[in-house]
Amino acid sequence: MRTSTIGIRKRLADYTQLLSVVGLFLTSPALADIYPVRGVWVAQNHDFPIGPNEVCFTVRLSGIEAVARKLISELVIFNENKRYGVKQNLQTVSTLVSTKPVEGGYWVTETPDIRRRFWFKQKVTYLLTIIDPTTIEIRNNSRRARFVKCGTRGKLPI
Repeated sequence: MRTSTIGIRKRLADYTQLLSVVGLFLTSPALADIYPVRGVWVAQNHDFPIGPNEVCFTVRLSGIEAVARKLISELVIFNENKRYGVKQNLQTVSTLVSTKPVEGGYWVTETPDIRRRFWFKQKVTYLLTIIDPTTIEIRNNSRRARFVKCGTRGKLPI
C-alpha cells in the first residue's frame, strides 16, 4: 500500500516539473518578436526641406513639438516590442504581434494599444524596408513614408 502512494507522488512531482519547464519555455522573452530596428526615426516634412542632421537636431531641441510646429511630418520610436508614433496632433502606441522576414524587408503586424468598439483590437500590417543603416521605409496600402534615424548626441557630424 505504501509503495503505490510513493509511486503516485513521484509521478505527480515529475508531471509538475515537466509542466513548469514547458511553461518556462512558452513564457520566455526569447520567443517574443522584436522590431528589426530600434531608436528614434523621423520623417522629413517636404514643405520644409532640411537635411537629416538638422532634423535630428530639431527633434533634440524641441522634442515632439517639432511635429506640432510642422518642422517634421512624423516621429516614430521603436523599442523592442513597442512602437510610439507622433503625427500632427495624434500620439499612438502599438504593440508588436509578429515580424516575418521577406525579400526586401519585413512584414510587421501590430495592434494599437487603444481599443475600438466592443473591446476589439484592430491589427495593422505594413512592410518595413531597411534601405541602409540610417534610412527605413514603411509601406502600407495607402502610403509610403521614408524615415531617417536620429543617433545619439555625440554621433552626429557637425
